Amino acid sequence: MEMESITCFQYRLRNLACDGDILELLKALNERCGGQWVYSVRQDYEVYPDTPELSEAFFYPEWWKRGPVKAAFPGIQEFSWEGGSSFRFIHSSITLGGEVRHLLQIRGKEAFTEEDHVLLDYACLLSWYTRDLPAASEGISAIMRQSYEGIRPAAVPAGVFPEEGYGIVLLERGDKGILKQQGYLGYRLHRSFRKSLRYCFLDETHLLLFVSTDNVMKVTEQLEGIIGIGDDDIIMGISGRYRASEMDQALGEARHAAEVGNLTNTDRRVFFHSELGIFRILEYPKPGSAVNRILEQMTDKLMEYPKEKRDALSDTMCCFVQNHFNYQKTADAMYAHVNTIRYRISLMENLWGCDLQREEDRLLFEVVSRLLPLWMKETGYE
Repeated sequence: MEMESITCFQYRLRNLACDGDILELLKALNERCGGQWVYSVRQDYEVYPDTPELSEAFFYPEWWKRGPVKAAFPGIQEFSWEGGSSFRFIHSSITLGGEVRHLLQIRGKEAFTEEDHVLLDYACLLSWYTRDLPAASEGISAIMRQSYEGIRPAAVPAGVFPEEGYGIVLLERGDKGILKQQGYLGYRLHRSFRKSLRYCFLDETHLLLFVSTDNVMKVTEQLEGIIGIGDDDIIMGISGRYRASEMDQALGEARHAAEVGNLTNTDRRVFFHSELGIFRILEYPKPGSAVNRILEQMTDKLMEYPKEKRDALSDTMCCFVQNHFNYQKTADAMYAHVNTIRYRISLMENLWGCDLQREEDRLLFEVVSRLLPLWMKETGYE
């Protein structure tokens, strides 16, 4: 069967672009020219075909060697990579409404032809006709950033986010730079979850997600595979299930779970807000909260003592609560005389103006005993 002329093919591409179906446009380009075609607007991608060997190579720019620009196509850049397998890609971009749209073709060793350049250049120009991808990335990021800061979205555009989902906050600790590869990780998230997930890199150590799923545990496993989480590289906080319009609540819970998890001395990486116990009703470690002010006052008074005595008092406080305010059991657990325990508890009562015979003061004492070790670790009072 004779191949249709390039003019007829361009006419077909124009009709596909006017219909707004980007994926069909990429399929047509693949059928005609081969290779893998990628169309991206900020963090949103459409790719055809979905072959990871080629797509992942693109996201390591240090691998690529830039070729000379052809005079007839000044807007197209050509790159090659010789390492393991040989890949080439040609790239063109256009700016519309402040958003840069990229179109590129990736293939193996075979050199690009003039027709490849003509069709890439033409298809990129057709971005004038195509509708935006399912969501504008800048809008996604703005909504998620505001939600992370506790600001409820004034409106969530229809079709931009899943109707319901879980907020997930990934917090990187250490200096491995796992979340610095934002382009590569963003594409892998998109390829794995498609429209069921939206994401925002808050910075190089925080990744925000909102994902629709019936099995959030499976999602955490997928994320660990995509991001390559080690034993303690990433802390993952997960919220309950919320509507997209309640994203501030979803990301707030996920943020709280990640921050509390980061302060605990466990080998866990995944922390569900629903499993935080008393931490669910406390804003700690949110700066400026009433709990923080109480902890700051208490630690300031503890700092008046030498470190050895300070440690003894805080350890006694925690052990006393764990043993249900029983002096003898606390003494046994700490290998100390019961009168020593009574003296330390009495000293702490005087320091903080509380009376452990009162139920309200006991409750406060118990709450603070759980928070104090985390507070001292976070603030460096240790």
